[in-house]
Amino acid sequence: MLRGSMQVVLIFIFALILRWCVTYHSYSGQEKPPMYGDYEAQRHWQEITLNLPVLKWYVNMTDNDLEYWGLDYPPLTAYHSFLLGYIANATNPSYVQLHKSRGISSPDHKYFMRMTVLCSDAMIFLPAMIWR
Repeated sequence: MLRGSMQVVLIFIFALILRWCVTYHSYSGQEKPPMYGDYEAQRHWQEITLNLPVLKWYVNMTDNDLEYWGLDYPPLTAYHSFLLGYIANATNPSYVQLHKSRGISSPDHKYFMRMTVLCSDAMIFLPAMIWR
């Protein structure tokens, strides 16, 4: 069992290193308004979940235009975005400022977003892979 777990850990570390290598590379939709790609969708969901009450997350309104990357995943994903939005706000409030942060893709923000992926993977998928 230990040998199998070690193989899983090594594969996981290799996957993290690969993700780390692309941290500063471009992404689909980068600097292409009006939607800016999936990267912007993830950032926008952090903005929406952090700044709006839970009952407004899936409601089309002035502060939550569902045509602009409206939340379209189940609530567990929205709560994950809320947690990351809280961390983003503590790191740099401009990352998730309602209506003012659309299309943000500065190097420090890109680094932050990519690190949220690495940390989320490490905290969720690695334990699940080991204790399967």
